[in-house]
Amino acid sequence: MIAVLLTVYVGPAAMGSGVAEVMGLLNGVNYTDAVGFKTLFVKCFGTLFAVCGGLCIGKEGPLVHIGTNIGVVVCYIPLKVCEYL
Repeated sequence: MIAVLLTVYVGPAAMGSGVAEVMGLLNGVNYTDAVGFKTLFVKCFGTLFAVCGGLCIGKEGPLVHIGTNIGVVVCYIPLKVCEYL
């Protein structure tokens, strides 16, 4: 229930597996809020709560979306090291 409430009210862009969204982003389609900190938060904790709740979800799709969000969030960290990314 927590995973559903997080997804519906906090980050609806985290809905689904995430593979289709990442493929679309790589092909140039602009999905609103498909990558960002809020989507990363909801995807991580939504997947965690869904697995703990006993739901049968795949691991590849959410991890692709989580990895993409981590990559985008790291690129915007205001550090000297990250300016090369």
